[in-house]
Amino acid sequence: MSGFEVFAYAQHLLAALGGPDALPPASGVRLYSPAESPADGSAGSPAAGPASAGTDALLAGVWSALARPGALATNFRLVESGRQVDRSRWMRSRVGDGEVLHTTLVPAYLHSAIERGATLVISHIEALDERVMLLCEAIEYQLHVRAWVNCYITAGDASAFDVHSDDHDALILQLLGRKHWQVDTRVGARSRDLAPDSLDRVLEPGMCLSVPRDTAHCVSGTGELTVHLTIGYEPFADLREEALAAHELLGTSAAEPDLEWLATRLAMRPDRRAGASLRSALTGEVGESTRIRWASRFPPRIRPTDDGLVVITMGRRIRLDRRLEATIGLLSRGSALTWHDLAAQSDLSAADLRDLVRFGARNDFLICEG
Repeated sequence: MSGFEVFAYAQHLLAALGGPDALPPASGVRLYSPAESPADGSAGSPAAGPASAGTDALLAGVWSALARPGALATNFRLVESGRQVDRSRWMRSRVGDGEVLHTTLVPAYLHSAIERGATLVISHIEALDERVMLLCEAIEYQLHVRAWVNCYITAGDASAFDVHSDDHDALILQLLGRKHWQVDTRVGARSRDLAPDSLDRVLEPGMCLSVPRDTAHCVSGTGELTVHLTIGYEPFADLREEALAAHELLGTSAAEPDLEWLATRLAMRPDRRAGASLRSALTGEVGESTRIRWASRFPPRIRPTDDGLVVITMGRRIRLDRRLEATIGLLSRGSALTWHDLAAQSDLSAADLRDLVRFGARNDFLICEG
């Protein structure tokens, strides 16, 4: 990962934007620039630290995904003058038994199209590169949302899309070059005419923009090669609706759902991160470079009891020895740890820690890779 600590980078961005409670749908448009320190000094130093390392690592992930699109042809779109270009012009597919077995890009057409002002869109790029996948996981874990990542690459100065709004909240992360953004300051305004006081900025590498759902915006290039990621996410509004419906059924006042209740409900969801622990689950082996992370997309609820420890995650209640509490707490932070780092931070003996990791892989609450 070249020193790119994904959770630290995600925390840096979210803190710079004001923290999870300040992000959509709770507030309006927010902008963070690594060259501008927040008023409280809580985050942000000029293009240094996690911001710079994260931008470089994610950009490397974009180029890696472009070099090896594999069988995921539907992840790629080429948009020119507001219309999608037929894939047969810029992508070749090998078909067998009625299924697309492999796809490759046609560089000559793709290069010329982007030079003319077309935009290459890579949808769900988290499925194509590990660095982007880990960032997506970190955003989900910290915001308690479902998230996905799209990538936009262009080299012209025109806009491939007219003024529009999206049905989800988004974090825009500029990785390469500069891109011009105009975003309506009226949250929820789907008007085709932007308000006079709309945000009007050119984003540079390392800058992050928060755009609420249903908010009109327009994006255009600056005549140079530019790459940005759009991290789309959907807060679990349905959990609040569930609580309000229960109050209505009982005829009680509909107060804001308790945070403890919301966190427990999220832990009861079966949503799992991508990844398989095949080696550790089947052989019990854990190597020095094995990377270990919590399997759930959302934080678990950990409850000490008189005779043990109850972990609620992915809709299950797992009973463990009370002596594992500190290590389970360490793993449940959500970041990826190598065996070496985990062993250094855990209070368990090496033998007990290996038993826990093997048990976690076998019972699918830990993902062990490598």
